[in-house]
Amino acid sequence: MLQRDYFIRIIEEFGRALQVWLGRREEPDGQQKLEDLYTAYLGSYTTLRNMTWQEAVAYAADHWSPERRIRMLEMLADLWMYEGETKQNPLRDMLLDKAFMLYDYIESKSGEYSLVRRRKMKHIASLKNIPEK
Repeated sequence: MLQRDYFIRIIEEFGRALQVWLGRREEPDGQQKLEDLYTAYLGSYTTLRNMTWQEAVAYAADHWSPERRIRMLEMLADLWMYEGETKQNPLRDMLLDKAFMLYDYIESKSGEYSLVRRRKMKHIASLKNIPEK
């Protein structure tokens, strides 16, 4: 119970930190702050950012407990999506594709329906002209 409460607080803290970054992503040190978010909440920026979504799922199985895995993957998908929105092609499309596929994986494995996740997937689909499921 205490571990679950602690993890919920970590997720909430991550959400607040991500909102702060979104408000300041155009600042000169915006990229460094994004890298710090990866490092503080998930792991190595270079490792996680350069994985395919399938590699991220395998990484999650090796590094994160089953109770945390889906939430951590969703945090990674969020970072990929928001970072993708700040980049130019082809990096933009690559990050958005990875985020969409990871959200889709989470949708199928989590056992819970999330309007927020569906909204994010719809947003990515509109940016990429992907037909909705």
